[in-house]
Amino acid sequence: MPALNHVSLPDAVRLTLRRRILNAEIPAGARLVETQLAAEFEVSRTTIRQALRDLQSEGLVELAPRRHCVVTRMDEKDATDVLYARYTLELGAVREWMQNRPPGFDDELRRELDAMQLAAENNDTLAAVEADTRFHGLLVAAGNRNRLDQLWHTLDGQMGALMRSSLERQHSDLADLAQRHVDLARIISSRDPEEIEAALREHYLA
Repeated sequence: MPALNHVSLPDAVRLTLRRRILNAEIPAGARLVETQLAAEFEVSRTTIRQALRDLQSEGLVELAPRRHCVVTRMDEKDATDVLYARYTLELGAVREWMQNRPPGFDDELRRELDAMQLAAENNDTLAAVEADTRFHGLLVAAGNRNRLDQLWHTLDGQMGALMRSSLERQHSDLADLAQRHVDLARIISSRDPEEIEAALREHYLA
């Protein structure tokens, strides 16, 4: 049984299932049955039900009658909408600082690039999602607009579903994802507003 330590039982179950789904250990279309999961994790069906509801809010599963749910993939329209919202908010933040980056900013970006490349080497989609979110979160936080930052982070929960869906739809892999962020970081370092805006648009909307 997976270790369920340091977090609530529903969160521990959710995190374990989330990793399996994002890493394609549980494929799209697979059924997740409450009774089977409760037996595997040695927890109540109420705990399983809460974990599945949380996964549904992230767009990773769809709840169905008769106490099971199905692993889903975000469709192209929803993915496009999430990307456009994230791009719009991020661009607004980046315009605030693109020619005057905060101290230590480049080192922090490099750490996240290294984390993405390590995730690619390990074929760990969950780790890539987390590094991607931190990388772009740095771009938004540097704008020092708290409300904008809060709005941007409301999309965090959907990024796993978005990335898993996008990788499959585009027939790409985590190495491609890491390289795209290396390219974006390089252009950001140019401090050229037009190039940075074009690069962000390409990154999100191409």
